[in-house]
Amino acid sequence: MPPRAAHKYVTRETIERLVDDVCASRVVTVSSPAGFGKTTAMLRWAETLHERGHPVLWIAARAGIDSLDSFKVALRQALIAADLPAADDSIEQDARAWLASLSDVSGPKPMLFIDDGQLLSPDIRDFIEQLIASARDALTTVIATRGECSINLARLRSLGYLLEVRVRHLCFDSEESARLIQQQVKFPIPSEEMQRIVVDTQGWAAGLVLAAGAWQRDMAEGYPPEGGATGIRHEFASYFHEEVMEGLPQDIRDFIVGTSILGELTPSACAAVINTEDARIMLEKVFERGLFLNELDRELSRYRYYKLFRDMVFGRLMMRAPERATELHRRASRYFAENGELQLALDHAVQSGDKEFLADQFELLADPMIYGGMLNRLDDLANDLPWELLQSRPSLMLAMSWRRSRRLAFKSSERLIEAAEVAVAAKVTDGTMDCHAAEQMGLRVRHRRIMLEAARDNMVLVERQSEILLDDLGDDHPYLSCTLLAQLLSARRELYHFHDMLRLEAELRKALGRPGSDFASIALKSSVAPTLVAQGKTQMARQFLTEAHALAMDMEGQVSGLAALPALPLAEIHYECGELQQAARLVEGYLPSIRQWGFVDQLASGYLVRARLAAAEGDYASALSGLEEAHLVAIECGLDRLRALVISEQIRMLVKLGQLEQAEQLFWSSDLQFEGEPVPTLNPTRLNEWMATAWLRLEMHRFRLVRSRKIAKRWLEFVRKRGAVRSAVTFELLLAEIAVLSGNRSEARRSVRSAVELAEPGGWIRPFIDEGEAIGALLVEAYGSGPTLDTPVDKFAAKLVSVLKGTAQMDEVEDDYGLASGLSLREVEILTLVSGGLRNREIGDRLGLTEGTVKWYMQQIYDKLGVRRRPQAVIRARQYGILS
Repeated sequence: MPPRAAHKYVTRETIERLVDDVCASRVVTVSSPAGFGKTTAMLRWAETLHERGHPVLWIAARAGIDSLDSFKVALRQALIAADLPAADDSIEQDARAWLASLSDVSGPKPMLFIDDGQLLSPDIRDFIEQLIASARDALTTVIATRGECSINLARLRSLGYLLEVRVRHLCFDSEESARLIQQQVKFPIPSEEMQRIVVDTQGWAAGLVLAAGAWQRDMAEGYPPEGGATGIRHEFASYFHEEVMEGLPQDIRDFIVGTSILGELTPSACAAVINTEDARIMLEKVFERGLFLNELDRELSRYRYYKLFRDMVFGRLMMRAPERATELHRRASRYFAENGELQLALDHAVQSGDKEFLADQFELLADPMIYGGMLNRLDDLANDLPWELLQSRPSLMLAMSWRRSRRLAFKSSERLIEAAEVAVAAKVTDGTMDCHAAEQMGLRVRHRRIMLEAARDNMVLVERQSEILLDDLGDDHPYLSCTLLAQLLSARRELYHFHDMLRLEAELRKALGRPGSDFASIALKSSVAPTLVAQGKTQMARQFLTEAHALAMDMEGQVSGLAALPALPLAEIHYECGELQQAARLVEGYLPSIRQWGFVDQLASGYLVRARLAAAEGDYASALSGLEEAHLVAIECGLDRLRALVISEQIRMLVKLGQLEQAEQLFWSSDLQFEGEPVPTLNPTRLNEWMATAWLRLEMHRFRLVRSRKIAKRWLEFVRKRGAVRSAVTFELLLAEIAVLSGNRSEARRSVRSAVELAEPGGWIRPFIDEGEAIGALLVEAYGSGPTLDTPVDKFAAKLVSVLKGTAQMDEVEDDYGLASGLSLREVEILTLVSGGLRNREIGDRLGLTEGTVKWYMQQIYDKLGVRRRPQAVIRARQYGILS
């Protein structure tokens, strides 16, 4: 008779669904390690099939069945209990005759359940094979084993007569696990602890029961252990010892203990760790015995121990033989390093607890880890090593220096580079490093110095030294060449040296085509994109950044924050092209993580776009607060270029808000300001450009227009000549505003048209909107009436006008006034105050505008009303009914 179940059965959909398949099969094998509920599943099937009228025979191999004779006795007793006519003495006296008569049994076919089949002797297994072959469809045989069923079943599998029930069928899912646990305990388990138990036990039924009992005892005693109900506990250790490890041959026990340090078991990894040549055979033995080894890919011999089992075995190894565990980890680290699995090599080196070995592995793997995007992790771990171990390992110190440069810790980076040079000299002197190795190390030292100067924004030195080192590196160091090329292109952008960009773009494509350069290509494309944008090649920049972002997302699990490198320049492109939602999403997601990389362009893009997005929503307080945060970061890290960009943007917003005095105070309190006029010198940089634009805005709104126009013209001529298209758009728009303030609207419209022509290939919309109402009005005048020509520029202009008319910054033209151009709501507001006798400064104070802006509006009012004096403007407006 079937035994009584140890626990109340928890209804499980998978087990219930299998009943019909079990009944229809000739043979069913139920294979899993101990405690997965094989017996419970068979009891449920037996109960259900018995209710359907099938005779049920149950044989428990654990119940003293140690020979073929004892098996036949047990089978005869099972037949008698099932009241089958075949239950006579012939089963013991003439097995062949009994087997032959078995197929003649009428009625529902019998169901033979054999539990613990792994304990059966070879002659019993032979008899069962004969039983299956003779009975054919007259009998279903269900065999439960802890490992692989050793009965020959290949033919039945090929004919479709075999049903194989494995661990995946027996594992409890989350809902079933919760029901089983609640059935075992008297009080509800907190959801957090419940989730932890479910995850750690991996659907293992016995583990769920043990964990529930352990939690209940912990609560009763009031001393819950730190590891919770599923840590390394006596309940699990004793179960695994009694049910799994006890009685195993010593070689298998040693194999399990030695390989418990591995997360994934392969023959080669096991062989390297425990120094054996028969690792593949041992893996098969462990799996076939059902020793808690989960197959990942049996054909390739890839396995993994179940978590709780591995934790128990490894925990005992650490407690009883820590020196052995250390050596096993060292072997594993060397193996994974030789096979290029750097993360695993590093993990095992750390787990060895041997700091000198860890330092040696860092020195060996420093360059491959950098190239694989693991520099941050390397530096974080190496930072805990004592200086005595660091100072003799130059590769490790050079890797750490690069991370320090990225983190903008310049002094620390410089000290590490100098210490690396000393270490190389010492190794050459004592003969542990040959001349060739020293020469290669010298190239890396020069590379780190350039990366340090790039982080410091010393673009003149970066440009000069990068070209020299690129020639010296040749094609032997593709990763270093990629990073140098990125810095060279950035330096060229900052210095307006675009003369040989086609050659450098060819070098760029060549570098990106090298195999195995995925991580380098992300950094390279992210660094190059702003240079392409500066030249007006926005589409190519967008393509590079989109590709880099997709690749970075694929690698995000390996390299934290990597996707921020392309995401923030991409956000700036989205913003410039009027795609504000996309820009906001990228900035919100990636600005917090960019500081660890120390890329000035990315920092600038992130802070700038965040501020402009806030301003676009009318939240200038948040915009200015964000820029102030960026200003502090720039001061803290000594990033003058970032400071200049932030100051320029702050001044633009303050002037727009009418806070001219505050803007002037910000400008003149900066040590980046200059003596005299900010003309483009022989070797200007973008820092000079940003400070010049800030100066121009202040001068314009103080109505020093001749001076402003001269400087803006000089800069426009310079950036156009150098091919800096994005900068040319800015200066054209500034010249347009100066022309309006000077009363020369025809010149202003010419400048706006030039800006539109320059902006069209890049699709830049926001530069026009962000400049405010003056530029908006000029655009409407230039393109707002008449037919739209079928040219890219006119179509782009029409789009600009459409966008401008839909924003709060550009008021709709009121046709009711009957004027050729119409007065905007702002102009009517100002004219109303003029009629009340207020002066320009008083109007500016009332409306939050500068005096210069009010004068600009008055000039527009004069032009539209066809007058030249304030009283005439008020009279004409009353005549038209604009003013009451």
